[in-house]
Amino acid sequence: MTQTIDATLARRVKRGSRENAYKCYQCKKCSTGCPVAEFGDVHPAQIMRAVQIGAVDAAVDSRFIWLCTGCETCTTRCPQGIDIAAIVDELRMIAREEGRVRKDAPFANILKLNYDSFRRWGRLYEVELLALDKATRPSGMMDDVAMGVRMFLKGKINPLPTVGDRAQMKRMADVAGRIERDKRAVARAMDLPKGGPA
Repeated sequence: MTQTIDATLARRVKRGSRENAYKCYQCKKCSTGCPVAEFGDVHPAQIMRAVQIGAVDAAVDSRFIWLCTGCETCTTRCPQGIDIAAIVDELRMIAREEGRVRKDAPFANILKLNYDSFRRWGRLYEVELLALDKATRPSGMMDDVAMGVRMFLKGKINPLPTVGDRAQMKRMADVAGRIERDKRAVARAMDLPKGGPA
């Protein structure tokens, strides 16, 4: 059985990340250095191969893209100079855009909570972030209580938010959102067949 190669995903990833997945020749240096590869369903080299052949399910629906910490070890180790971390970020954006974020992807939840906290307070409010994250995972609610109490008693945690420049943060988020929407609209338009929409 022969796998049909579809370049649509690689083109879409390149438009968003500015990275050419076809430069990857599967040396697997990205995977041998990745600190979370052993915990994922696939590893970075497999993600790159999935992008190359257009295996959307393997790339966009993978658990690995949500486990990736963004440490950029894969990018640093790549002999081809591919920013693999940027490709993983783009796959996350595609997953969000298409409603394909996995239910077992806690990192996806943290990213959203970080963004919401910045918009609401003008800076990150860690106590709220932790409380909201724990609320989505009730089984882990008590995991960090003892450490939290010790940190509070040592003055390491402020239970009240420190308000930053909310207006500036909202402006920045709005501009970033507009840029991202425009970029995605152009990418979608470029993926249309030559005759336009069917």
